[in-house]
Parts: sequence; structure tokens; C-alpha cells
Amino acid sequence: MSLNRVIGADGAIPWHLPEDFKWFKRLTTGHFVLMGRKTFESIGKPLPNRTNIIVTRRPRRLAREERFAPAFIGNWRPRLARSYQLGLTLMTDRDVWLVRDVDKLATAYEQVRPQRELFIVGGAQIYRRLLPRCSELFLTVVFREVEGDAFFPEFEDEFELIDVLLRTADFEVRHYRRITTPAAGSVRATC
Repeated sequence: MSLNRVIGADGAIPWHLPEDFKWFKRLTTGHFVLMGRKTFESIGKPLPNRTNIIVTRRPRRLAREERFAPAFIGNWRPRLARSYQLGLTLMTDRDVWLVRDVDKLATAYEQVRPQRELFIVGGAQIYRRLLPRCSELFLTVVFREVEGDAFFPEFEDEFELIDVLLRTADFEVRHYRRITTPAAGSVRATC
């Protein structure tokens, strides 16, 4: 987020930070990345070597679109139970799950507790909805104010700064841990 909490402008990230992209890739490769449909569309394709979980109100309709195919819908508990056994070499470049009810997915994740981490990667609506369930927060803070229409929710009263993992002249990556009790049905998710 920028200094004025902006995370997006007109469906895109309002900066280009290659070092941050590399860090994000190292952190999330081999894990689950959960995002809203608009965030997925702004990326344009599934993030490789990760299971891309996309929250949408119309999963069956989107499953027919080429950019999502082949996509999985439903059966989260058995799918999560099998996923921890997947080695990185068994993952496909287009590993996409379409989710209508993120609470059902979160409940299944909590019950199964796979070895792979669940990362919440945006956008603003998804952050607002799922931040209360996150136990940790990895946040890139861009050292400038920018115009935008999507903002990161306030979190400072519920998380404490643990470490600064990467620092450059343009940004730093901060690691926070929850200090308050997570919401009921919380999962060990990372935003």
C-alpha cells in the first residue's frame, strides 16, 4: 500500500516494483493464493506454481471461459486434503479454483490444515472481508502517496510489527503478527 493506503487505481497497481514482485514470488510459490475476480483479471493469468483461488459470485459461468480453464469448483475439503501431497513438480501453470463461498473454503482449510500456506493477495473487498481471519500480514509499504480507488483496510490496532524483511529506497516489506484474538472460525491465513 502507499502512504495514503492506496492499493489500486482503475483496476491496476499504481506502481511497478520488480524487487517487490520477486520477493512476492519467492514467498508465495508452492502455496495457495486467494484473490478476488477483479484482482485475477488485473493480473491476466494464473500465477504459476501456485494454486490460484479466485472468489467470484459466478464460478460456473467463469469456469467455461478459456482464461480460467481448466478450473475446479467445489469439494474443498477433499481437494485441500490432497493438495498438501502435491509437490511443486506436480502443480500445473493453470491451477485455478473458483470459489463462491469463501467461508466454506476457509472452514475446509481450518479442518484439513494442509501444509501449504494460504495467502490472501487482494483486492480491497477481499482484504476487508478476510483480514479478521488472518494471523499474519506481509505488507509492502510504498514510500509515496498516489491517487487511487482501492484502499487497504485499517489493521494497526489488531497487528504488531514483527520485522522489516526487505528495505529499498522506494518501499519496504513489513511483517506483522496478530495481537488480538482472531475472528471465530479463523484460519492461519496470511495477507
